[in-house]
Amino acid sequence: MSDGKVEAMLALRREGRPLVGRDRIELLAAVATHGSITKAAKAVGLSYKAAWDALNAVNNLLPRPAILSQAGGRRGGGAVVTEDGHALIAAFRMLEERLGRVAATLAGDGAGTCDPLALLWSLGMKTSARNVFRCTVSEIKCGAVNAEVILRLSATSTLAAIITEESLNDLGIALGREVVALVKSSFVMLAPGDEPLRISARNRIAGTVTHREDGAVSTEFTLDIGDGKSITAMVTRDGAEEMGLKPGDRATALFKASHVILAVD
Repeated sequence: MSDGKVEAMLALRREGRPLVGRDRIELLAAVATHGSITKAAKAVGLSYKAAWDALNAVNNLLPRPAILSQAGGRRGGGAVVTEDGHALIAAFRMLEERLGRVAATLAGDGAGTCDPLALLWSLGMKTSARNVFRCTVSEIKCGAVNAEVILRLSATSTLAAIITEESLNDLGIALGREVVALVKSSFVMLAPGDEPLRISARNRIAGTVTHREDGAVSTEFTLDIGDGKSITAMVTRDGAEEMGLKPGDRATALFKASHVILAVD
């Protein structure tokens, strides 16, 4: 910074798991102020889609949703920040203010030859995977080479991941441990309705289509899978037209256990 001041940038984590940074907190606060994702996005300089994706990511990484959308169409309706969401905003701002004082003290003391900002670097996670879920390990089935890890995503949904025994040990994955599960949207297949035809995909999660975004060659769908969680699938435009899915329709997201990547702190 040109004036030499040190500014603390906090990335909030829960039990070692990355949650949000200042940008998402400001977006959440804007929703609380305006009561609308569209207006909040405009206030913080984001597109509606970028804001929607960011808020979905926050909900997927919290035990309970920080924001609830209200009916009214793709661009309409309102949004309500929950009690947990308000608590998250307050906690983040309090911690960032205290962190700022620590940074200022370090800058004043010189902190040796170290850059004080380097001492306070954010441990937040950024990934190209569109689906990032905070889960709890509920079951582990070990085989000769691979292990199947069953993850509790919410009160009503579970995920299965296949990893090597070596990875299981290296990551220290055990019953009750919290992990982050990542699934690329291109790995997620969709089938209309709640009971799709038999298929080898281990993971099957039913939900309601909330968004459809058509591109030149592909279409992105977002499904509300309950408990404040959502999952995104990217399918071909031809496939989307053939299924004819639209917001409000029921559909099932399907993906292989081998396509689930696990991460730990």
